[in-house]
Amino acid sequence: MVKLLRTIGFIGVAAAILWMGISEMVFHEKRFSQVRFLLAAGVLLLVASFILSLALRVSNKMTGSRCPRCGKPVQQGHIYCQDHLKEVVNRSRDDQRQKGDLG
Repeated sequence: MVKLLRTIGFIGVAAAILWMGISEMVFHEKRFSQVRFLLAAGVLLLVASFILSLALRVSNKMTGSRCPRCGKPVQQGHIYCQDHLKEVVNRSRDDQRQKGDLG
């Protein structure tokens, strides 16, 4: 959503600049109201994308991380939920035991 707003905003600003040049060179008219409208719409979309980007970053920080396997919220500083943490620890121990037995 942020990328879409930002892209449309840049397109709006570019269209305003192009229309300003085309209207003066081809039509020999100054269409300030149309250019102003396109510029305002483009800038508004760019500002909206910036605000939305900041809001998403803040909400991600506030909600904390989630378990990569099941998506449950995890405690601060943890990677996995309690259930999957046990699985990862047990698998790591099993791997170390097998390496010890082979070596």
